[in-house]
Amino acid sequence: MMARVSLLGLCLLSITQTTASAAQVLTFAAPGDSVTLPCALTSSRDCSSVKWSVAGEFHSLTEVVRSPRLVLLQDCSLRIEQLEVNDARLYVCASGALSSNVSLQLLNITENPNVEEGKIELHCFLNKYRGLSTCKNTGIHLNWTTEDNTPIHGNRFNFGHPSECFSKLIINHKPTDHHRKWKCRLTQGDAVKASVSYTTTVPDGVEEVFSAAGESVSLTCSHTSSPGVGVVWAAGERLQISPDQGQSGAFRVNPDLSLTIGRVSAQHAGQYRCSAAQKVLNTVRLHVLDVTSQRAPGQGNVTLTCVLTCANACEGDFNLTWSGRSKTSWQSGSTWANNTLTSTLVLPVGSAAPEEMSCSVQREEEVTASKTWRRSCPPQTLAWLGLPLGLLTCGTAGGVFMYRKRKKRRDHDAGNQQTGFGMSHVYEVVHYLNNEELQQGRPTEGEAAATDSFYHLPQADKQQ
Repeated sequence: MMARVSLLGLCLLSITQTTASAAQVLTFAAPGDSVTLPCALTSSRDCSSVKWSVAGEFHSLTEVVRSPRLVLLQDCSLRIEQLEVNDARLYVCASGALSSNVSLQLLNITENPNVEEGKIELHCFLNKYRGLSTCKNTGIHLNWTTEDNTPIHGNRFNFGHPSECFSKLIINHKPTDHHRKWKCRLTQGDAVKASVSYTTTVPDGVEEVFSAAGESVSLTCSHTSSPGVGVVWAAGERLQISPDQGQSGAFRVNPDLSLTIGRVSAQHAGQYRCSAAQKVLNTVRLHVLDVTSQRAPGQGNVTLTCVLTCANACEGDFNLTWSGRSKTSWQSGSTWANNTLTSTLVLPVGSAAPEEMSCSVQREEEVTASKTWRRSCPPQTLAWLGLPLGLLTCGTAGGVFMYRKRKKRRDHDAGNQQTGFGMSHVYEVVHYLNNEELQQGRPTEGEAAATDSFYHLPQADKQQ
């Protein structure tokens, strides 16, 4: 992919770097991202003279060869698609005696396999070509968040920061940390420069999935069985479906063996198992969130009820919160009963009441699902809206009727004028024939009588 630069060229390039190199630019990204490395040679207008090189081990330089993943843009910058770990290196943009450097540093997460039982230890660090190295960056910070960027804190989490380029997250795990995502973000000042996620697995763990009622949801199987071994999804005694059955009601097994449930309702909450050859491949707990409304008689206040139906008993770190368009939280008391968590909210009638409200379920302060209620017009409002609409409809119908009536009258008058013109034309033809007969001689009496009676009306009009 890259051609070796000659030793002489390397020496010359090293000399020019020390004498005519622009300040080194730091660029942060994560594996799988796409990034554009700027070429700071502002005096270079022709990119044909610009060459990009990349530093390898022992500070050797290799010329970058263009490929579908490495593209030289019109402004001489270098575009790299689908970043890989080994792309984290020092890049040099050179043209003649000028050069500029870009240090590409990638953010990575790995899991430490040597930890005590019951713990998960994640490492987040800036990776260079030779892996973790001495951190020379200042002004950057690594922090841990949940999937929705909520900062992680709680008694079961511990952090370590050996340097600005390295951070640890130690988790006292529980079964529901299975297939849960954790995120490490690199910030510089107030800006997030890069972020990377990691999904943890827990032996014999349970994956938690939250869904809003009315939506569709997919449950993963984590299929690792041998080819040809049948996979079956089961949810207690209610469901037992295999890929051969395709779709059964609201349930459908996909080619990747995941289970899709269409238009989820509270009845679908429960524990699902994907198994093959009597071996459980994945266990999923599905929790369903829904919001209902009820209008009070007379005063018209609206009572919103948010209910989280859990697969089993709702855990103590679950919480329900309300929020409106103003982003202001509307918290009401939450109550646990059987396998449900409920929160109610009363909205007064008036222009100050929000047009919509959202109820969100939080797990350790991370928002996992939301359901939005939107205000509908009451019957009185619909009646007042119906009155002007009815008047408008009647006015439109009357206008159409008058238009058609006038159009019919105009068409009738135009028809009469056309008839008059037609009779004048007939008269001219008859008059021409009459003169022709006079020139040929008078007819016999019988012929004259017939002719006189036939031309009586035109001749009378002519005499007038």
